[in-house]
Amino acid sequence: MKLGCSTILYGVHSTEDALNGIKKAGYDGIELCAIPGMGLHIEPNKTDKEYRELKKKIDDYGLIVESIGGSGNDPYDPDPDSKFRSLMRAAAIIGAPAITTGSGGKSGNQEDMKRAAEIFNKLADFGKTVGTKVSIKPHVGGVVYNTPSSLEFMSLVDTKWIGLNVDASHLWRAPKWEAGEESIPKLAKYIFTARIRDTLNHDQPIGPVETQVPGGGAMNLKAIMDAFKNVPGLDIVTVEIVGTAQWELSAIQDVVERTYAALKKLV
Repeated sequence: MKLGCSTILYGVHSTEDALNGIKKAGYDGIELCAIPGMGLHIEPNKTDKEYRELKKKIDDYGLIVESIGGSGNDPYDPDPDSKFRSLMRAAAIIGAPAITTGSGGKSGNQEDMKRAAEIFNKLADFGKTVGTKVSIKPHVGGVVYNTPSSLEFMSLVDTKWIGLNVDASHLWRAPKWEAGEESIPKLAKYIFTARIRDTLNHDQPIGPVETQVPGGGAMNLKAIMDAFKNVPGLDIVTVEIVGTAQWELSAIQDVVERTYAALKKLV
């Protein structure tokens, strides 16, 4: 199993800083974030030439682009030139097989579930034309937020082009707490991308950075990693830790490197 790191950890710092730091730490790949206010390391509505130049820069570092992090770019926007669709096009150019986002909507709302399925099936149709899959994170508060809602959602969408971006720390914080190592096998056939971090408790807001670093929380990360290893076709698990966006680069790098050292023992 390979290890990736989301550029979200590098927040306000440059794409170059993120690529350099992630490569230096030893990771194999990245989630390249396009998240306003949290990590804008690729932007929508740029030219194909600019995306090809970015691809070359990433290739020069020898990093895999596991996905584009598309949260904050409204997937519900119907405009053919929406930011989300622009990023789906960009993903195809830079070699990312998927774009990640949340489902939107409110947990437990059936109308929101139907609406989400409708929207993402339209994006599946668009994905077919550009070659980019959409990976939905079961997220605290969203209409897709735990194992049952994930399975319901997947029963309503085109599963060749719409899949799941599973982060066990969100399942752990769902209203009915779930252990990721138990949930991942149930979701395995739908998993496109995977996220990993620790967390100390079941509070819905994620805790401080140190509790997200492996070993700082209470999750069974070895069992979670072992479960990911058994997901068909999944060959990279990506670190996503939030709260470092405004930190000094050296402090971010310390978190990135300590996280790699801890997870490397598990792969």
